[in-house]
Amino acid sequence: MTVSLATEPQNEIDSPANLPGRDAVGAMGWLLPFAIGAVALLVSWSLTWFLCDDAFIAFRYVGNFVDGHGLVWNPEPFAPVEGYSCFLWVVLLAGVQLVTGLEPNVTSNWLALAFALTTLLFVARALGATPMRLAGLALFGIGTSVTFATWASSGLETAMFGCFAVGWSLRALARGGLTGLAFFAALGALTRPDGQLLVFATLAIALHRALMIRPRRPRALLALWPLLLPLAHVIWRRAFYGEWVPNTYFAKVVAAWPESGARYLFGFVIEHGMWLWLPVVLGALLMTAFRVAAWRQLAVERFDAGVMVGTWTFFVGYYAFVVGGDHFAWRPFAHLIPLVFVAFVAALRQWSRWPRLAVAVLALFVVFGNAFGWAYDGALVGREKDGFVRARDVVGPLAPCFAAWDRDRAWLRLHYVGLPRGLHARTCEDLLALLPARRRGQVEELGDRRGVYRTVAAGVVGWALADVAIIDAVGLNDRVVARQPAPASELAIPAAALRSAFTAFDADGDGRLNAREIGALATRVELGRLTGVLVSPAAWGDLLLALSDGDGDDALMVQEFEAAVAELRDTRHMAHERAPPPGYIEALRPNVELRNGRFVVREDVEPLTDAEVRTVEARFWEQVRAR
Repeated sequence: MTVSLATEPQNEIDSPANLPGRDAVGAMGWLLPFAIGAVALLVSWSLTWFLCDDAFIAFRYVGNFVDGHGLVWNPEPFAPVEGYSCFLWVVLLAGVQLVTGLEPNVTSNWLALAFALTTLLFVARALGATPMRLAGLALFGIGTSVTFATWASSGLETAMFGCFAVGWSLRALARGGLTGLAFFAALGALTRPDGQLLVFATLAIALHRALMIRPRRPRALLALWPLLLPLAHVIWRRAFYGEWVPNTYFAKVVAAWPESGARYLFGFVIEHGMWLWLPVVLGALLMTAFRVAAWRQLAVERFDAGVMVGTWTFFVGYYAFVVGGDHFAWRPFAHLIPLVFVAFVAALRQWSRWPRLAVAVLALFVVFGNAFGWAYDGALVGREKDGFVRARDVVGPLAPCFAAWDRDRAWLRLHYVGLPRGLHARTCEDLLALLPARRRGQVEELGDRRGVYRTVAAGVVGWALADVAIIDAVGLNDRVVARQPAPASELAIPAAALRSAFTAFDADGDGRLNAREIGALATRVELGRLTGVLVSPAAWGDLLLALSDGDGDDALMVQEFEAAVAELRDTRHMAHERAPPPGYIEALRPNVELRNGRFVVREDVEPLTDAEVRTVEARFWEQVRAR
């Protein structure tokens, strides 16, 4: 293994000397690999820097907290709701603003970069005993990963969680002390609900040590004291918000969606060169498994490492086959990138007889794991709002080899899954052009009246309109909407109408529809309105061709066209599967609207009173709870 596995756990009270990766090379042997990775990350970060609209949801909570309202979406008399899932990130951003006066839209990406650099530091220390060429190349690979760099900005807590997740994983791999494991697990759980997995895994490791290590040490329980922090947070959440989990869970997880998750995972595997990683790492594991001593080690000395691997295997499976992936491209798996490289280096260390071959294979993995992502990001320039490009625009003549990836990426785009960085960046930029700052008085003629605004994009709008109550119509920040399934809808176009439309738009009469003809048809029948997927006519051509052009002639015959339209009948969209119950929005009487690029108050709508707000929320809350 690349990280030294001690036969006994380290001291329960951890010191810098006990961090993962302390090895015979010397205390400073990790500096050069770290420097290589840090420089690579700084360049990559500058090229992928962005803010996304969802980050501004957390920023609104920060703003309300700084203003003295507490961690709420809408101040009283509205009921508190936990529309964020990143408690420690919100607290950190609020603390920084209280100390420096700088708002989170300014500080968040710098903080995320600091956490990403700390992650690289952990990995560099862990690879301290590794030959310099392998360690330096691995850190370079992590730093140049588009996925790792992308989520080192965005304004979201992803890099913060990744830092704690990687720190915990490397401590488990090195059989670190329980206090250190519990500390990282606690920080991870406070940052994201996913971190609860680390808490349970730490408890499993602690129980195993109590049973297997002689003499038993009752004081080991005291080493788990950091786990009291996430427990206290859960109790506070229940007392303040009335729920055991964030409201976002109810808004996003409606039903298991393996059809989406399998495609999401496949896309991650292809774009990150995991098809090369899997045989190398699995081969190394199989070689180890044939040694009887390895099984004894797994049961005792390497149990912690086994728990770590099992934890992340479960994590990937849950996101893939239950949640269905994520609205953002590869965000849940960003923290796995460093661990993937650590595992790959560990596998290559077994090739001690062929050190040059090991370096060459790792270099190939860096190329295959990173080049695709950069090519995809570049191909999207100018088409960011469509959020989709075909394989031919990414890999050129190799596109036939990526037909399955092309088809699955099109399917994901149509279901709002795995949307790329460029789409989120451009959307947020457009919103910030409209509302660049958070302040009161941005709604004309509002005065002292209560302003209420309904939206399906709650981030920038919610953050900027500090004196307006924001009704989140997709439910992330509304406990009533979060429990109300959207009405079932299916794109139903009769076969006869499809054939008629096919003939009408087959301009050259060749019995096929090319991309331009498909775009014209999509515009005429308003596929965007019918499906909720708002893309350009050219993108509709690319999407339908990717879905159903089975013979690769860059056009659709009538049967292929019908098959493509059949794929559109499933209108399920990630994170957009909730809708307000009938009468709910009307009862809250939105009186602010966007008109000609300005937010204005409607004089014909009477503002809500405090008593009406409480009555409406209580009535509809009882309705959704009763179902």
